[in-house]
Amino acid sequence: MEFEPEKFFVGLMDFFSILLPGALLTFLFMGQAGPLALGADYGKLAGAQGWTAFLFASYLVGHLIFLLGSWLDILYDWVRNHTLNNQIALVARRKRLPSWLLRTIVWVVFKRERSLAVTTASEIKKHAVEALRAKDAMNTFQWCKALLNIESSASLALVQRFEADSKFFRCLSVVIILVLVTWPLQHRWPSSLLPVAFVLLLLSLWRYMDQRLKSTNQAYWAVIALTAKDGKIQLASAELPPDNLTHAGGVVVRMRGSETQYLLVEATNDPDQWVLPKGHIEEREDPTMTAVREVHEEAGVWGCIEDHLHDVSYSVKGKSVCVRFYLMRALGRGFREDFGREHVWLPLQKAIDKARHEETRKLLKSAGAKLPGGLARRLTES
Repeated sequence: MEFEPEKFFVGLMDFFSILLPGALLTFLFMGQAGPLALGADYGKLAGAQGWTAFLFASYLVGHLIFLLGSWLDILYDWVRNHTLNNQIALVARRKRLPSWLLRTIVWVVFKRERSLAVTTASEIKKHAVEALRAKDAMNTFQWCKALLNIESSASLALVQRFEADSKFFRCLSVVIILVLVTWPLQHRWPSSLLPVAFVLLLLSLWRYMDQRLKSTNQAYWAVIALTAKDGKIQLASAELPPDNLTHAGGVVVRMRGSETQYLLVEATNDPDQWVLPKGHIEEREDPTMTAVREVHEEAGVWGCIEDHLHDVSYSVKGKSVCVRFYLMRALGRGFREDFGREHVWLPLQKAIDKARHEETRKLLKSAGAKLPGGLARRLTES
């Protein structure tokens, strides 16, 4: 039988995901739990008997910790459902943002994850099992692992390696949570170590979520690569944006004191040119979501759409460009992607004077003309 290092490592990690957290919790609480479980016989344990009892208890407790850890998957799924793509959709459709704290946590853990891999893998799965009417029989991650088990054992081993890491830190998080909950009952534990335990919990949760994200994404990437290599599955082409649109952007406004300010960003290749944030409409992306995404990427500003201004058409290197501009209201700050470009907030006339393109000036004037009324009140309230 051929020795497979990757499978051995995964099996070892799975084993220690149970044994090590169980051993840690057993060691910390054996002084209280041991006499309750074994009575007077606990004090008689020594040598091989003591080690046997300790290892058995560690393994048993480790399995219980593993079961409790599955509840942390609910926390992971909740945080995962607030990644960048979901924040963009929430702003575009409902004109609101998750809390600043939640957005910061999501950015720290998931960075700029937009779930593009899982979306593509889900479409591949739907196409592959369509004839069997089994699209709901398993989720996309389970299906990807089943496919990799058949098609690429090396890819599956890599996925399982990340998955085993995530399970270990999930169990470790449970141990630390139990320690923190029972800390007031443990008089021998100094209170000065509480902050250390809390920091360890945050780091363990972070590592758990990071490794779980890597395991799922690795499965999706592998299936996408195998499908592309095989060439048997052809996904339907995405519908073209309406009205031959290629780009979308916005005139973003905010209120500072009694002054209404307008957002301008540096042009990509010319820092002396100041333009409105805009960008290319991606495949299967609604223009409203493009506008929200591009404003966030270019200026680190979350802006919701209040009204449609008008479309601008021009030609760049022989290619036709049609941009839909929206009037947008600033909701808050975000984590911008394009750090090489500056942005400024200016009152209307100064923004018009700073913009060199005539179309940009027209759009600013059009936005200014639409402000009186409901939007002006919402700007004051926000």
